[in-house]
Amino acid sequence: MFSIDQNCHSLWDALPKLQAVARSGGTVRHFIEDIDVAFTAVGASPVDSAGHGDGSLRLAMERYYGSGGADWGAALFYSEFLGRLPVDVRHWESLTGLTTAALARRLGGTVNDLYDRYSPGDTWQLIGPSYAGDQEHHRLIGDLAVAEITDRLAEMMQIAEADLLARFPAADSQQRVRDWMQTERSRIDGLVAQHRDGSVVDMYRDWLGAYVDNDPAVTLDITSNLFAVGADPAQTELLNVFVRHYDRAADLYNQAMAHTHTGLHPLATADGELPLFAAVDVDGRLARTEVFLEGDELRIGQRRFRLVDGGLPTRDLREAGVLCLTGKAPLLVLQARVAGGGTGLVVPYRGSSYMPAVHALHRRLAAGGLLPEPIGPLLRVRFRLLDRMEAVDTPIALPAHLAIAFGRSELPAREFAHNWRAVSAEAAARLAKFKTEDGRLQWQRIAFAHMFDEIDDLNRRRRDLATIDAKSPEIRELSHRARQLETEVITRTLEQIAVDWQAANVDYWDSRGAILPWCVALGGEAFYDSVIAGAELYEESPEG
Repeated sequence: MFSIDQNCHSLWDALPKLQAVARSGGTVRHFIEDIDVAFTAVGASPVDSAGHGDGSLRLAMERYYGSGGADWGAALFYSEFLGRLPVDVRHWESLTGLTTAALARRLGGTVNDLYDRYSPGDTWQLIGPSYAGDQEHHRLIGDLAVAEITDRLAEMMQIAEADLLARFPAADSQQRVRDWMQTERSRIDGLVAQHRDGSVVDMYRDWLGAYVDNDPAVTLDITSNLFAVGADPAQTELLNVFVRHYDRAADLYNQAMAHTHTGLHPLATADGELPLFAAVDVDGRLARTEVFLEGDELRIGQRRFRLVDGGLPTRDLREAGVLCLTGKAPLLVLQARVAGGGTGLVVPYRGSSYMPAVHALHRRLAAGGLLPEPIGPLLRVRFRLLDRMEAVDTPIALPAHLAIAFGRSELPAREFAHNWRAVSAEAAARLAKFKTEDGRLQWQRIAFAHMFDEIDDLNRRRRDLATIDAKSPEIRELSHRARQLETEVITRTLEQIAVDWQAANVDYWDSRGAILPWCVALGGEAFYDSVIAGAELYEESPEG
């Protein structure tokens, strides 16, 4: 089977996924992602030929902005243990009963204030300007040099160690963390020295290789080899579906995006937008740009290529320095699974939140007779880490949002394992109640009974006074105080939503994150080995 991942090092779940597949008796060819966009930073400008612009790279928390943009990094990141997931605050409008703009005004701030307060997650990621010379081309992971990220990599290791020491306060856990980090830093020092003048992708290959090279069940490769232009006839056939049958295929694609509400953009069919990206060589730099169909020509950046027999001109593309054509996320998952005669693709549980769109596209293309066969299965690896923590009594200092949800700041791992499902279910049920005005008000009147009693009293006094003296200044004072209390209710409800949103999604960490060092902190290498040995590998049907 195939596997594709960014961030391929020991502090991410790519490694345990490969080890779990091998332990189950399977074989896996893992492609280290080199043709995905490396990062983006909201407000960054491209560096021009005169050196103007912002080319700096930094670590920052994953987050959204009120403008609709987001800081995002795929090349290097670390997620804190049981940390917050990033939030697009506008998704809470159905829970607050207010538009985000109205909510901000009611709380006396701005939309940006709300995003600053509630959006950031606890994943630290390498971000910077994505542009490669102009705003049509974006830097790819494969374009990153080790020298560019060395300092940020050291910083990430410091963040990771600080997080692990904060979350696991017991002396034996802290010693295991320090020992593991010391070993891993020594490994990184050697890798950085070996690849000082090389690419991050090559360094990742050797970093993963230090763990899996002795396992014949695991082969390491890079994504640009999998998706090289014209390298696989079945892939070319799938991409040609959108070239030869554009109107029909693009409509099915857009139906799938609309049906699944994953937040993925529909194709701009009036512009001939294809669900493809092109990885291109631009003056020796690896960059990505969009692809459009204009009549009988492909437009890639500012270059045009005439179709050959109504399909992709693969030879002309290769000769022009187009290295790869990859589908946008939903199509890419299908593209990988038609490659190699229908090879399965393995992803972690809760990985790729856009997977409902993949399945919807799969079903529509298949029903329309447009999906090449055979297509390999989609396989999931599930570690059930939160449940397997039942095997250890290691104390956990919960992050603030979960400390509120659990009503405790510290508890043994075994107790967390026993209770997390109930806590998560309770949070999800409360969020469901908040989606109706009656449900939200019912909860508020119970949770903030004393405030509602005062509000009701103030409103009664105001009405009584109005019948006596409608112009009494006391009426304004009573209204102002009631308004203050109502705002306090909204503020506290919003805080509850923020906690519940995270608690309801805590099972994201079932199989995602820095599973190896987390397990080391929880119970050592033996505990990690038990988690790998107990991993579940199952097929996910496109029927859902």
